[in-house]
Amino acid sequence: MVRIVLGSDLAPERAADPALAQLLTQGRGSLAFLIGNPACRYRLLGGAIHWDRVLLAFEGEQALGFAALKHDGRGPFALHWRPFIREFGLISGWVRFAGFCLSELREWRYPFLLYGLRVSKAARQQGMGSALVQACCAHAAKLGFTQVELEVPLNNPRAKRLYLHNGFALRRKRWVPFPPVRGMWRGVP
Repeated sequence: MVRIVLGSDLAPERAADPALAQLLTQGRGSLAFLIGNPACRYRLLGGAIHWDRVLLAFEGEQALGFAALKHDGRGPFALHWRPFIREFGLISGWVRFAGFCLSELREWRYPFLLYGLRVSKAARQQGMGSALVQACCAHAAKLGFTQVELEVPLNNPRAKRLYLHNGFALRRKRWVPFPPVRGMWRGVP
């Protein structure tokens, strides 16, 4: 039985579990050129998670996926320059931090954004992705939003099918080709 929980509703000791932070920081792979591999992303972002912007999918005690959200001026990560400087050095750290901030700022035009969704490989094709999408939409409605928006990478047709299956529609193509994503949206009751 899958259970979906808002990260801030977890017991404090459970939310402090490094495995949950590692799961969440696995996302943003499209920005690997700026924020590195999964281990590096964990070092940069793992200590700066806004758990009230994360829905976690559990089966028993095992976390198998997440949906990260952005709304009301905050996303799932607090942006801090110090980890970037520690990880990459002064100049490269500032350049990478600035690039990451620009990427993050580009997404603030959305009132409620499904920032990222990930399901562990072992749990795929079992409805967990759909359950997370539906929980995200229900959470948006509970907070008073009327639609959920997202950006899906052009090279991820499986994700596009998941969102279409869950009631999302494609937005018009963008004039700017970078990053290579397609906008999608869905109204929520």
